[in-house]
Amino acid sequence: MLLQPPGLPGLLPRTLPHWPYATALDQALVGRGVPPGIVRLNLGARPDERMRIRLSWDVSRCAGPGGIHLLWDEETGWAYAYAGPGYSIPRGPVTSLRRVYATPEAVAAAADSLVHTGRPPADAHGEEWPQAGAVRAAIDACRPR
Repeated sequence: MLLQPPGLPGLLPRTLPHWPYATALDQALVGRGVPPGIVRLNLGARPDERMRIRLSWDVSRCAGPGGIHLLWDEETGWAYAYAGPGYSIPRGPVTSLRRVYATPEAVAAAADSLVHTGRPPADAHGEEWPQAGAVRAAIDACRPR
């Protein structure tokens, strides 16, 4: 596994409620041979902000003219963007990943397609990650009341 704890001073990975999903994603991506160059987890600066994960591959690892960002949001699920030095062009949702918590294997397949062809996969994946309920509960518990 290549994922290292995020660079947030004093914050341990286990305190991030969506860390288990990021860890499972990392394992699936490494197993598929497309580990991201950068992984960012966003806890949200305010209680009303949503939690996010960003996986990034730079131009040296992609088939297209730029890099790829694969973006997860706790409410909307997966989207992607083309990226380069100082820019990011949102392209929209990864429609093949039909669940907010798509299985890590489905996300790895989408990343493989994006990195190697510059396009999201056409095959639909409708399964939800079995641990999604626990992560949702952890996110809810993390929010101030």
